[in-house]
Amino acid sequence: MLCRNRALPPANGFAYLSLLIFLALMGFVCAMAVQVGGLVHRRAAEQALLDVGLEFARALSSYSDQTPPGMDDQPLSLQELLLDARHTEKIRHLRQIYPDPMTGSTEWGLELDPDTRTIIGVFSLSTQRPIKLGNFTPGLSSFNEKKLISEWVFSADTWANKELGVDPRQNNKSNIFNPSTTGLRSNDKPALPNPPVKDGLINPRELMGE
Repeated sequence: MLCRNRALPPANGFAYLSLLIFLALMGFVCAMAVQVGGLVHRRAAEQALLDVGLEFARALSSYSDQTPPGMDDQPLSLQELLLDARHTEKIRHLRQIYPDPMTGSTEWGLELDPDTRTIIGVFSLSTQRPIKLGNFTPGLSSFNEKKLISEWVFSADTWANKELGVDPRQNNKSNIFNPSTTGLRSNDKPALPNPPVKDGLINPRELMGE
């Protein structure tokens, strides 16, 4: 019997090509959805970091304002913000050591006074670059154009500027150093080199719960 090669019917060929195009488009749409979802989550986490950071800034300001005469107005550890041992009555400046929204960890970078080794400010140990680069609320303009999230340092001055609704003085630089580059930590933990930090994200709504 003589066999002849038959060409694929035009209709079937068009349907096959349409299916390939459809699958390619679906893959593109899914990839974009994942990217946009990740971007939205990152923005939410950065906003949560600003909220939590301001809680630490408020606590540092409260600790300083309620300093008895002759005592240090800055804590040696974050634990002192939970229970101020300088007073006979129970005074709490911070409800809890909140987790870092960017890393999911309760370990924070601490900016220390070079003379007293007391805590001046708190910052995230995230190694990520921020999405938010400007349009910060008054008092946080020093965060503009920072290249790393870890450069967002929250201090008592941060809270004072936020409360007054003014921007910090650009030329008023404190004589401080960044322990994240030296391995120096507060009394909360031994002074060890910084472990590698894996950036993850947690739900910002879980941060401020009881």
